[in-house]
Amino acid sequence: MVGDEGSIFVNPAGMAPIHRLAAGFSHERGFFGTKLNTGAAALRVGRFHVGLGVMYLDYGSDSVVVPDPAFGGDRGMTTGETFSAYDALAVGALAYRRGIFSLGGSVKYLRQHIGTGGGGAFTASGAAGDVGVAVAIFDIAALGFTVQNIGGDLRTSSGVGAPLPRTTRIGFTLNFIDPQGTTRMMVTTDWIAPPGGDSWWALALEGGLVTRGVGVLGRAGFAAGRAASDRQDLVYGGGIVLHGLRLDYAYQGYDVTGTATHRFGVRWTK
Repeated sequence: MVGDEGSIFVNPAGMAPIHRLAAGFSHERGFFGTKLNTGAAALRVGRFHVGLGVMYLDYGSDSVVVPDPAFGGDRGMTTGETFSAYDALAVGALAYRRGIFSLGGSVKYLRQHIGTGGGGAFTASGAAGDVGVAVAIFDIAALGFTVQNIGGDLRTSSGVGAPLPRTTRIGFTLNFIDPQGTTRMMVTTDWIAPPGGDSWWALALEGGLVTRGVGVLGRAGFAAGRAASDRQDLVYGGGIVLHGLRLDYAYQGYDVTGTATHRFGVRWTK
């Protein structure tokens, strides 16, 4: 999507259609207590856009227990330490726009942690960059291309380097109806090509009614050809539009576990 502060994480050139300012925050509750929080903001300065974004994925924590052999190792005594795991990402992005064309780049830093706060924890950290281009034809259509994780390798506490996945993405957005009117109808598609040849398509449709800056939207997305996993291919949700404020929700189910992720978002534009 272009004109959205969330493009900071995918294609920094997508910031270019933002008129003045866009800022957003989302919270996702996953299975077994995992939580994903994201925040991003993009500001227009002349022909340039600057953006900042952060993501924090919390896998949860638990007390460290020393097993008691008398109970077969199933029970024991807590040590007072806490075992936790998280991923944290920070992104800075810059885009330049001239006419309908824009060029963008970003630098990001990732840190991973698994274990206790002591010396036995596994950690990994590293920096990488994304570059992208976008062509936005007014509010009707847009085409984007990006290459993610350029030059990125994680340095790990085990001493073994871990390369970040170099990923190519091509996306297209089309509004069937003028988005300045009352009725809304938009389709998007993304082709994602990670390393290993497991490329796949993401298809989505959004529609609704908005009058005098207030309205409701519904949307559904589908993944085609993605590598098999417990995630269901269908994602759906909706949103409420209150002038420059957007409130959104998305749902994705899981097959084997019978659980689901629920994502809530709020966005402000001006």
